[in-house]
Amino acid sequence: MVITDEQVQAYQRDGYTVVRSLITTGEAAAIRARLMEVFEGKHDWPLVHFQVLNPEHFRNQDDSLIPVGVQQPAQCEETFRTIADHPHLQSAMGQLLGGNVTRYTDQALIKHHDISGQSFYHQDSYYWRLDPQRGCNAWIALDEVGANASALAIRPGTHASWQLAEHEQYYDEPTFHTARNGDAFMRWRIPTNTYDASDETLLPMRPGDAAFFTNYTWHRTEPNRSGRDLCAYAIAYQLAD
Repeated sequence: MVITDEQVQAYQRDGYTVVRSLITTGEAAAIRARLMEVFEGKHDWPLVHFQVLNPEHFRNQDDSLIPVGVQQPAQCEETFRTIADHPHLQSAMGQLLGGNVTRYTDQALIKHHDISGQSFYHQDSYYWRLDPQRGCNAWIALDEVGANASALAIRPGTHASWQLAEHEQYYDEPTFHTARNGDAFMRWRIPTNTYDASDETLLPMRPGDAAFFTNYTWHRTEPNRSGRDLCAYAIAYQLAD
């Protein structure tokens, strides 16, 4: 797959670009169906892969844990590797990063229909510590997303200085826990009182669309007040050399 020169220029200028139909709606539907099975406990994966809702308050009907995130599902099943190593994805990453690329990590995400948590502005390299211009993330919608429906939001140009902003730790509400030991864990965000988000760009997307952004671009996700379970698959690449 070849992305356009305009998309490459937008990525370099704004820190992100959107590629419509990176994968087919059929591919998006297949991985979403398997993801929902995993979230319902139909798997034999190690618990280390899972971030779950507070197990003291949230359980599936069969008393299993309720995941909100799965770290590196491509390690566990070919179903996910098919998308994580998709030739369209690899081609786009190579063009955007300007060289040979390799997969860095992947994460499957769900926002449950009756829990409206959101993420706050952050830079992925605050977690990853990848050097500037060496990493790129693709956030692939597996459902239709928009305002108050799990969409990704970007602050264009926030990558331009190639500096990491100061971050603070916070607990999600409801709190996220590691499935392995049940402990609540903190995440990182740019303090909300240090910026004006009026210049953000919200990215409505349909299944199979992908937003590509640098590992220094400020981004967040909307809460889910849609009344539907909404899923996405985030896959990060880095320059191989």
